[in-house]
Amino acid sequence: MLIPAMDRETLADRRIGEFLDEVGAERLTPGAGAVAGLTGALAAAVAESVARLSREQASDADAATEKAAELRERLALLADANAAAYEEATRSLGREGPDDPVRDARLGSDLALAAYTPLSIAEVAADAAELAAVLAQRANPEVRPDAVVAACLAEAAARGAAHLVRVNLGMAPEDERIATAEGHAEAAAAARTRALSQTARD
Repeated sequence: MLIPAMDRETLADRRIGEFLDEVGAERLTPGAGAVAGLTGALAAAVAESVARLSREQASDADAATEKAAELRERLALLADANAAAYEEATRSLGREGPDDPVRDARLGSDLALAAYTPLSIAEVAADAAELAAVLAQRANPEVRPDAVVAACLAEAAARGAAHLVRVNLGMAPEDERIATAEGHAEAAAAARTRALSQTARD
């Protein structure tokens, strides 16, 4: 997995408006994978806040806070890693002529490598969705709706990342990573459903 250099400004270091301008610009990077990673990080951050506000209601709130913070950090790092991998893949598009077999082979290799980071994003986002679903059941009732939002955001991150895995591995549709990513997305969806059903009961 590509990890951004520590002397490089990370996506999380940027102002929200600046990052939105970059995403909306007429260029391929930072790309949807990075957005999925940061969406998952936001979901984890919301879950972290819910856990912090639930110390009087849940005995495991401190553990949930620590877990959410860990997931948030991992997803932020994965967002940067995905942006770096996608940038390398897009650079391959301009190295040789459009019909060059060496170019096609390199691009296929770069895209396969780029599939690793969205796969990890899908996995960690599914963990964030699961944590949010648990908090929707056990947290301070005043902030349980926030936990539901966290679960919805985490599912979106996992689902989007799984889609990118499938796209990046388009030359190898039998690759088991596609099914693995879809499994993470389905797990996140199930967690989101549980979180929403808890709200309906409250």
